[in-house]
Amino acid sequence: MLRWLIGGGREPQGLAESPVQTINEEQTQNPYTELLVLKAHHDIVRFLVQLDDYRFASAGDDGIVFLWNAQTGEKIFEFHGHTQKITAITAFPSLDSCEDKNQLILTASADRTVIVSLNLKEKECFAGNGKYGETKEIMH
Repeated sequence: MLRWLIGGGREPQGLAESPVQTINEEQTQNPYTELLVLKAHHDIVRFLVQLDDYRFASAGDDGIVFLWNAQTGEKIFEFHGHTQKITAITAFPSLDSCEDKNQLILTASADRTVIVSLNLKEKECFAGNGKYGETKEIMH
């Protein structure tokens, strides 16, 4: 579960204040305003990587990378391939992309593999052969 938070002080930044009617126990000491709760992972989420102004990737101990729209909370894509927890993740622009709309996401795992995945801005841009995205294992 990911909680999308803004602010950091007592008063919300850039938002009109509104009275809070109920606050559950886990939020009594929370100075942030919760906007979205994003659920998809089945284990601990350890990494969040900003990809651009409106997208980010999350990865963790379930071995799955999820691509999210940060503004709407929509799960855009998911990448499978690792059999153990993800231990590192990074992203950078692809040299051979679909109209410069793609990035590469590299993940390393406790399963001793590194996977290069094509990160999609537009689903229709993908011309690969997999249900969850185009991946290539490059190291054992």
